[in-house]
Amino acid sequence: MSTDTGPIDATLLDRLEQCSPSAVADTKHESVETLASAITPVHSDCTFAGTVRTVVLDPTALWAPVQTLDTALEDEVIVVDTNDGVEEAVWGELLSTYARATGVRGVVTNGAVRDVAGVRNLGFPVFARTVTPRGPSGRKEVERNVQVTIGGVSIEPGDVLVGDESGVVAIDRDAVEDVTPAAETVAQTERDVDRLIDEGRSLERAFEDAGM
Repeated sequence: MSTDTGPIDATLLDRLEQCSPSAVADTKHESVETLASAITPVHSDCTFAGTVRTVVLDPTALWAPVQTLDTALEDEVIVVDTNDGVEEAVWGELLSTYARATGVRGVVTNGAVRDVAGVRNLGFPVFARTVTPRGPSGRKEVERNVQVTIGGVSIEPGDVLVGDESGVVAIDRDAVEDVTPAAETVAQTERDVDRLIDEGRSLERAFEDAGM
């Protein structure tokens, strides 16, 4: 559990977003975990890094997390736990429109979402287990700002998620300042390998010269 509940500097989030979740995962840091591949982006314009705000929904009577979104802060990512319930969508175009307008960076859920075309047109990052046109039938949220498990990973409010088309990684809040420069080093090394290949190095030699 994090011992620091203060806001994370947006510049750190921007730096992580530039690194990619693959670079974050390749740091091999003990406080980095990768969400299961069942949690996927619903469109390709999906790169994000944000601070976690969680909400738990009743899987037997799902509901759009309106109250949580109304209280969300800029640079946060909404994490919606439906206990893998996917019969009804818990997110769609209208919530994405509001989230984007208020500075929320994305949503990650182990449930279902809908309105994929509208969400894609907005360019708002949405990750889910599946999609369905069926809307929610519930009327309330069960819990907010509690630990949840999404894609097999335990996630606390205040942790950081980083996502793109390859998937999502979670970083413990207390490790963000250590993981960020480490991920930047990984990303730079990969760019060095690309450059060396362009210069005519063999793949093995490029790896060696770049220090991989």
